[in-house]
Amino acid sequence: MRQGHSSLMVSALQFHLTGWWSWLIGRRRPASVSASAPPLVPLPPAAAVPPASAGVSAAALRLEADQVEQTQTLLATVGLTAATITAPVEADPARRERTLAKLENLRQIPALQSLASGFLKATGRDEASLDEIVAVVQKDPALCVRVLRMANSAFVSPDQRIEDIMAAVQMLGVRRVRTLATALFTMRDSNSVAAGFDWKHLWIHGLATAAVAEELEQRLGLPAQPGLHLAALMHDVGKIVLSTTEPEAYRAVLVESWQGGPRLAALEEARLGVGHGEAGEIFARLNGLPGEIIAAIAHHARPEQAEAHHLIVALVNVANFTCKTYGLGFSGARLDETDGDFETLPAWSVIAQHGGGQVDPARLERQLRAFVTKLKPELQTLTEAA
Repeated sequence: MRQGHSSLMVSALQFHLTGWWSWLIGRRRPASVSASAPPLVPLPPAAAVPPASAGVSAAALRLEADQVEQTQTLLATVGLTAATITAPVEADPARRERTLAKLENLRQIPALQSLASGFLKATGRDEASLDEIVAVVQKDPALCVRVLRMANSAFVSPDQRIEDIMAAVQMLGVRRVRTLATALFTMRDSNSVAAGFDWKHLWIHGLATAAVAEELEQRLGLPAQPGLHLAALMHDVGKIVLSTTEPEAYRAVLVESWQGGPRLAALEEARLGVGHGEAGEIFARLNGLPGEIIAAIAHHARPEQAEAHHLIVALVNVANFTCKTYGLGFSGARLDETDGDFETLPAWSVIAQHGGGQVDPARLERQLRAFVTKLKPELQTLTEAA
């Protein structure tokens, strides 16, 4: 690496190299979680990182850079530095009951109530007039800029540049603009929902998942699925819920999993007794969120297990996998070999069954790859605006 890189970047790279490159060369990560996990290995000093050799490929260097950035994002999300890694949480058979009790009292947490209220507003009032939406947008300069940029983006491709808010809202549609506004306002408060956490990049991941899910829906020629955007946007909300009810424990869980420990969902259940899917489902049900959002939160990792809203859940599953593959936002968990490949995702059989025909995953993967290339600058703009 160049000498100009900060010591944090170098330490962060060393922090994840063991787990990441072991997976890359075919070594399996743990499939289950022991009752007492080994302590986290402290981050080594910068001097422990050997200089890059001339024989390292450009692709490998790009992968290293991407992983350094993702590790830095993890540390920023959980409010840690390389010197303050916490010890893992011990497994406790009674932990599930205590966690569930806290989750049942979610209505007493103002920050989560504000979050739920915002999304409830976003799912309602489809009859809101164009003038009402434009009036709301015009009151917020940052939202004005974001709406105009989206209307003029490469993947919307208008014939002429749009400078008028009314025209921009007409092109994007009331529902899309309202959802965008809700997401932007939510991201502004991303560091105040859970003490010591900044979930901005998780919302970026959610927005990316929503955009990819809608693109996939269009590519498959499916009828528009009401609620798809918000279901995809909120699929990981359980992570925010757990970080709010169990902040120190969840911080340790995220770091332990990222450092090469067991998969995040398995570690959540072992350490807290509840995974983020279940926690998010409880949050959504308590706050009366629509069924498609509840289904996506609960089953986005296993769409074949959904009892309803099968197509929406399957689209969210594929979109989530795609966004993790290309590092869109930060979900707190990496893919490994147990996730399979894009073409073998169980979601495809669900889509074929409920979408009315067979699909061609290989072709769709190529199309989504091109879409992701156009989406990345949009996400970067939103990150900077938040």
